[in-house]
Amino acid sequence: MSRDVKRATPFMQWFIPELINQVWGVLGIKIFVIDIDRDYKVQVAYYAQGRQPVDEVNILRRHVGLPPITSVQNKKKITWTMASKHICNLDDSDPNNDLSRAVDIGVMDDNKRYRGEGDADVNKDGAHDYEQIGKIGERIGQGRIKWGGRFGDEPHFEQIP
Repeated sequence: MSRDVKRATPFMQWFIPELINQVWGVLGIKIFVIDIDRDYKVQVAYYAQGRQPVDEVNILRRHVGLPPITSVQNKKKITWTMASKHICNLDDSDPNNDLSRAVDIGVMDDNKRYRGEGDADVNKDGAHDYEQIGKIGERIGQGRIKWGGRFGDEPHFEQIP
């Protein structure tokens, strides 16, 4: 798992800082990168969360260097697919698979705390922050970006081939 923008495709390398800058300029909201690329085994551990018993999930997490989670945390699914655009595959011969086509972002409040999807109105304009950010991202992407809020994952943006 990485926050390194260089691990993304050239288009995403352009898109991510542009999104951060425009969200700040238009909405006055600070956003940050949560995740850009991940190994397939990390995706397996993430996908298990909310679907398998917490002991099994924590074994998978331990094998990829992730901290354990509680049974309460294990009630929430954190990914919806094994075909994530975050997954990079350095083991095949296709260089197109070496870079991520996705980014997950987070909203930061004035106290530098992460604000999740359900409770974010950091700029207090009465509108849901992630929805506003999603619209900005799609506008910036000009048909090459899909906002995850269209399929239930508001902090997520992915490049459309």
